[in-house]
Amino acid sequence: MSFNRLRTAALAVLLAFGAAAPAGPAAVADAAATQSAVDADRDVTAVPAMPPASALPAGGIAASDVAAVHFRQADQRYLPLFGSRAADRDAITKTAAVVNRLIGKAEPTKERLEGDEHFFAVGADLDLAGKTDLSLEFKDRQHVLLYYGPDVYLAADDAAMDDLATLMALPPRTTISTLEPVIGETLTIRGSDGFGQSGIVNVFVETPGSSGGYTTAKGTYFPSKRALLVYSGPMSEARYALTFTMPAYGETIDGTFKPVLPGEYSLDLVTDAGNPSFPVRVAAPAGPQLAINGVPTGRTALAPVVSDGAMLLPMRALAEAFGWRVKWDAAHKAAMIASQPKPPAVNPSGAGELSIWVNGKRLTGADAKPALVKGSVYLPLRATADALGLGLTWTPGVNGALLTFKPALLEESAYAGDPRKLAAAKLLNSYVEALNARDGAALEKLFAKDVLPAPDFAAIGQRLITGIRAVKFQNRPSGALLADVTFGCLFDPRGDRTGSAAIVLMQEDGAWRITDVD
Repeated sequence: MSFNRLRTAALAVLLAFGAAAPAGPAAVADAAATQSAVDADRDVTAVPAMPPASALPAGGIAASDVAAVHFRQADQRYLPLFGSRAADRDAITKTAAVVNRLIGKAEPTKERLEGDEHFFAVGADLDLAGKTDLSLEFKDRQHVLLYYGPDVYLAADDAAMDDLATLMALPPRTTISTLEPVIGETLTIRGSDGFGQSGIVNVFVETPGSSGGYTTAKGTYFPSKRALLVYSGPMSEARYALTFTMPAYGETIDGTFKPVLPGEYSLDLVTDAGNPSFPVRVAAPAGPQLAINGVPTGRTALAPVVSDGAMLLPMRALAEAFGWRVKWDAAHKAAMIASQPKPPAVNPSGAGELSIWVNGKRLTGADAKPALVKGSVYLPLRATADALGLGLTWTPGVNGALLTFKPALLEESAYAGDPRKLAAAKLLNSYVEALNARDGAALEKLFAKDVLPAPDFAAIGQRLITGIRAVKFQNRPSGALLADVTFGCLFDPRGDRTGSAAIVLMQEDGAWRITDVD
């Protein structure tokens, strides 16, 4: 083996095992110099040209056509450039200028880089919105391969690598506001190690032990089967800034919830490109915690209080959150909650003391006494959960309670006389369940071919649908059915308690599918 080949092999080993090596433009130049030496040891010019099936853009590309630029070299991750991001537009203009210079010098070739040569080559992938994408790959400091559709071109340019190297910025280190998060307190994580225009960052905690990635049936990637999903937040233009309440409960791989007990964890982020990890010590909460379907209520109107060892929930805030009707009978000191459309009538006369009636039935027993706290009625947690059919888990280790609910869906029997509306009602019910479960696989099956499921999970944050409150169907042309739907919402990012959507449904291959959500 020649000295040049030996030097290249050594560099490959160092990079593969993460040895300290120069990063950014300096690393690009060093790698290019090494590659140039290798090329001197072999004949790189004796490659016959191949007539192209389609030509490169004769006038070059316009900077306005560049939707994104992704630089690459070995395992380095550089900050991508996006046409939608004002701060990137100057760099995109410079990138387009370099590319157009190369296009003017390009000649068809059969050569392609493969294996280690491809891995260690400096490159750039350009996403040209609505047009054929273009990729660059440097064989050495002077020779560049241009991939355009199925065709490959070779251009010689002494300055292109240096020009692009000035634009290849490594992302700053991901930061976390504290390595000792407290359950019930806020935590902030910032990073720039994503890849795409938009997406989701999933935050997990996992106890020590052997790891191995695991993808659930609904398509969520877990860093291990022990990991608990504690938060999902949006990523935009490869960047994210997540601020959330450290929860008392996290979601498991099977969709249930487990408590995040105080102790040592690895806090892992899963993005579309990077996977930063932090060693953290989770601390016990300062006060009582309430989570609904895993989402902490925090310091909202739903915050619980503890009285005589029992957790109490604010009646009116709880009822409003779920869309229940509340009536206060001052004369008889009776609070009445109705979660059913037509609950039995209530006659609270003669009660004599503060009483709670749920769907026509009075809560009774030592653990069912309501309380007045600062003039507001508070409900006993366990008795209320039982009366309303809510799941309840109490965990002393986190001083917290987990309530779980199933959304109030359309009564399908009400549409039995109309096959079209019955099929639509079933589809809408499945839609709500898939959204609440963040089940991407199930959601995709409800939509027509070539239609992207909506809304995007990143856009709805931690919002849960408490139920379908109303729906109106309208016939549309071509056999379509329009459903104007009103939802009840919990944990909406804007604080809305209701939301609406116009959902278009059509038959496709004999089955009803969603074709549009507005």
